[in-house]
Amino acid sequence: MAALHPGTLHTPQWTVPGFFLEGEVMILVGERLVRTSCAMSRYLRRYARISRICAVMAMGFCSYVVAGSDSPLVADRVLHHGKVVTVNESFDIAEAIAIRNDKILAVGSNTAMEKLIGPETVVFDLQGKTVIPGLIDGHYHFLSNAVAFTYGVDVALVPSIAEMVNRIGEKVKRAAPGEVIYTTSGWLPQQFVENRTPTREDLDPVSPNNPVVVLGGHSVYLNSYALREAGIDRNTPSPDGGTIVKAPDTGEPTGRLIENAAYLARQKWAIGQVSHQEKVEAVLQSQEALNAAGITGVREPGVSAADMRVYQELADGGDLTVRISMSYSLDTRKTSEELISQLETWGISTQFGDEFLRLDGIGEFGIDGGFEAGLMSEHYVNVPGNEVPENYFGLQRIPTEKFNAVMVAMGRLGWRSTAHVVGDRGLDIALDAYEQADDLHSIAPKRWVLEHGHHTRPDQFDRMRDLGMVVSAQFHPYMAAQNMEYFWGKERAKKSVRVRDWLDAGLLVGGGSDWTLLPADPFWMMYFWVTRDTRLGGIMGPEQRISREEALQLMTINNAYITFEEDLKGSLEPGKLADLVVLSADLLTVPEEEIKEIKPLLTLLGGKVVFREESL
Repeated sequence: MAALHPGTLHTPQWTVPGFFLEGEVMILVGERLVRTSCAMSRYLRRYARISRICAVMAMGFCSYVVAGSDSPLVADRVLHHGKVVTVNESFDIAEAIAIRNDKILAVGSNTAMEKLIGPETVVFDLQGKTVIPGLIDGHYHFLSNAVAFTYGVDVALVPSIAEMVNRIGEKVKRAAPGEVIYTTSGWLPQQFVENRTPTREDLDPVSPNNPVVVLGGHSVYLNSYALREAGIDRNTPSPDGGTIVKAPDTGEPTGRLIENAAYLARQKWAIGQVSHQEKVEAVLQSQEALNAAGITGVREPGVSAADMRVYQELADGGDLTVRISMSYSLDTRKTSEELISQLETWGISTQFGDEFLRLDGIGEFGIDGGFEAGLMSEHYVNVPGNEVPENYFGLQRIPTEKFNAVMVAMGRLGWRSTAHVVGDRGLDIALDAYEQADDLHSIAPKRWVLEHGHHTRPDQFDRMRDLGMVVSAQFHPYMAAQNMEYFWGKERAKKSVRVRDWLDAGLLVGGGSDWTLLPADPFWMMYFWVTRDTRLGGIMGPEQRISREEALQLMTINNAYITFEEDLKGSLEPGKLADLVVLSADLLTVPEEEIKEIKPLLTLLGGKVVFREESL
């Protein structure tokens, strides 16, 4: 079995036993993880920080003591008799893991870990179960999802528009006249028996006296009351980068607003208009669902200053059970001069924060739209409404000149861009701007991100790699294969989210959901990447399949790398945060079809239990 890769660690106060393999030990010395054996005690005495090292050889085990202490170091918690998938550099498998405070103390054999058990150590017999690092959703809009599912109408997986309308009607009955009714997103027209999107004619009968805002990805769907309140009628022009969909026979708006047109509704009835305390309560309730799914961290793009205050309050109170790495949202309707001035007034930049709450960039800075508006080099097979031309290539939401200027400023000021790009033409624009920024200040150390990249071309991969870019990929085809095929055609759709090609091109890829479910199941994500099977559309692009090990890396260490935390979390190694999950089945060996059925039984965050299945 290969040995572990040494890495820089964040808490040097302990001299710690580590991974025990054939008499070798990984320990903390100062701020470095060092490989040693008991025979190396003469070497270790050179370190002044270690006042005493007791070397006791027993079954290949070395025992150490805390510097300045007379007592042997013992674990607070030991999980043994299991299969510990470390996701370290060599993907080593161990039998047991020991935890002290919020860090991993050691990983190795049952015998070795049991020597760290003291009278107050909590011992858990895994009985052969599999342990993996805590899972990180690399693109999840946590706060908006938490608010929508707590206070809105859940329509994410309803089978029909009729059921959607019924649920909205029930909410209206409990609302005051004029009170806005909004829904969750996460639905697709192909899941409905009607096989279409909702219109104001569907919504009006149950909501004559209330505005209704149905969220749907990059679109919103309004009833007639909401259209009137927003000032939208047949004479309202579509804004740049957006579409007001109108009925072909009457010219009246159907209620559907796409991309930048959706601002016309969102600025009036934003989910964010709930109070600060309501947001706090929504996060407190919703993080439990994430922990139950094995999620211990998220990357959250598009966070506002008000959102940050919610998270800061929870972090200060010790109430967060999910680690959050945020990208700050800029209002792209402002001029480039206004945006650059805003960036220049901040005294912080990428990587500001700690292990619970940090900033990892600016984004999502949306170049193009979603499935119906990603900017492509070839025209769409079907178009979203009669308000767009027949030869429709998608929408560019930000003018190229503005985007270039802001990207150059980000590079100069030490920020990292996390640009939203769906189509290959959108990526061309992003790469041109990233290269301009890189010509003045190298962006490689900041790991600039391609968010999504649903449709990319092989000729773009070298440019991405040369810039040190990373890819934040999502499992959209699993949920939305039929929608992609409708707009893009089968050939283009099956090549979407090219994880296999990106990895083979030497790009680092992280995995996430970007889906309005609470939570989005990470085992659905890994199932999709391993099989390329989709929820409603069958196998899509089997040549893009990856291994189970690679899928797990996407959801752990690779996402930690994207947030600059690969030395802190993402694998089960001594000195790293004790974030881990005990599984109902072995992810690495269970039949492929059963990957999506795996459930967490126990989730630890910093060594503390944040979820435990009742039967465990």
